[in-house]
Amino acid sequence: MFINYYRRGLLFLKSKSSVQLGHEVNYVCYTFCLCVLSPLFRLAGDAILILFMMTALMIWEPLAGLLLLAAFIPLSLIYTLGVRKKLRRYGQEELEARRKQSRTVVEAFRGYPELEIAQAFDTSVTVFDQGIKAIVNSRLRMERYQLFPQFLSEAAIVIGLALLIASGQGDLGIVSGVFAVAAFRLIPAMRNILNCWITLQNASHSIEVVAEGLVEIPAEEEMQTPNFCFNRGIDLKNLGFAFPDGKMLFRGINLHISRGERIGLQGPSGIGKSTLFNLLLGFIQPTEGEVLVDNQKLTSSNRSQWHRLVGYVPQEIFIIEGNLVDNVALGDLHPDRNRVMKVLEQVQLKTWVDELPQGMDTPLGEYGSRLSGGQKQRIGIARALYKRAEVLFFDEATSALDSRTEHEINRALEELSDRYRELTIIIIAHRDTSLHICDRIYNLQTGEIMHPVK
Repeated sequence: MFINYYRRGLLFLKSKSSVQLGHEVNYVCYTFCLCVLSPLFRLAGDAILILFMMTALMIWEPLAGLLLLAAFIPLSLIYTLGVRKKLRRYGQEELEARRKQSRTVVEAFRGYPELEIAQAFDTSVTVFDQGIKAIVNSRLRMERYQLFPQFLSEAAIVIGLALLIASGQGDLGIVSGVFAVAAFRLIPAMRNILNCWITLQNASHSIEVVAEGLVEIPAEEEMQTPNFCFNRGIDLKNLGFAFPDGKMLFRGINLHISRGERIGLQGPSGIGKSTLFNLLLGFIQPTEGEVLVDNQKLTSSNRSQWHRLVGYVPQEIFIIEGNLVDNVALGDLHPDRNRVMKVLEQVQLKTWVDELPQGMDTPLGEYGSRLSGGQKQRIGIARALYKRAEVLFFDEATSALDSRTEHEINRALEELSDRYRELTIIIIAHRDTSLHICDRIYNLQTGEIMHPVK
């Protein structure tokens, strides 16, 4: 499920809550194994045992066997038909309550400053308590239904014995003895079957979640193009994109970006700048036109080769819960520490690293909680340099920084561009100050190309 969810792509992940997906991958799969698969095996084992015992009983004393069936089957059917829908509803309610619990906790920890200033933590606690009550109520209701099988199995034995005595056929002592021995073993088996069935019904929602999560979207076969490279440039030809609901975001974009060029993309919020980046990176496919890299169409089947050549610095830098080396050499199981230090020096972080208590092995905290905005952006650039990217995508990465830090990041970018003349830089920014290093600026709203004053 984890792999399938990831491979469904950017549009799917953005349409879902990361807390919900994490909950389904971890808790729901665990529930499926513990409360669906395990009860099924136990239920099958007890059912085989009952089948053998009833067969033997029917051969030895048919009357006792028939009376046992007459006592057990009607009561079991009445019980199962009466509580099935309720158990499923209780299980679904518990699933939703647990999802909300996870979201409440994660949001409270992530949003500590805002919640503290707004004095809103009490609201989070109230929501948390409500979730706890919902989970407890669901559990109690299920436990209550799990008490019934013991009562039903004992009631079935009493009814069976009453029928046996009322029939008055055969040697009542022998038949009653056989009946009692069979019932002694059948009671726990029948009780276990009903309890397994209760657990299974309560967790039946997990079957749908897991089944949906295991559906694999057919992936295009990876095209191993030996000559896939970036020597000339990127071409956007009549490019257009519409959301799944049919809303057109933009269309008719024509643009050539030469290798080694520094180009800016500008336009008001909501015009589609970040979506254009996602098209250029191959995360989503255009609904009109095409993106060409050295005259080769960029598709989902060759984008992994394209990704080997590019670096990406978004607004919010993704920081894993590890040390500095792990974050710069993201995805490299055996990072080159010398190369890491070299790129950190190139992005002007060496002095800061030297002051860290553990140097490059210093943990950065959850989501980079120990880093400033400028440090995160420099780490993002260092990643691109570490992988020797030929194209650097910079997505409004300085929009949340103060003017001084923004100026320092821009200066670092300019120095990198001067040092690596073949490095292509594509920048999205609202502020003109972030675009002054560009050779050209493309306005996504008007389609005009401007040349900034140096």
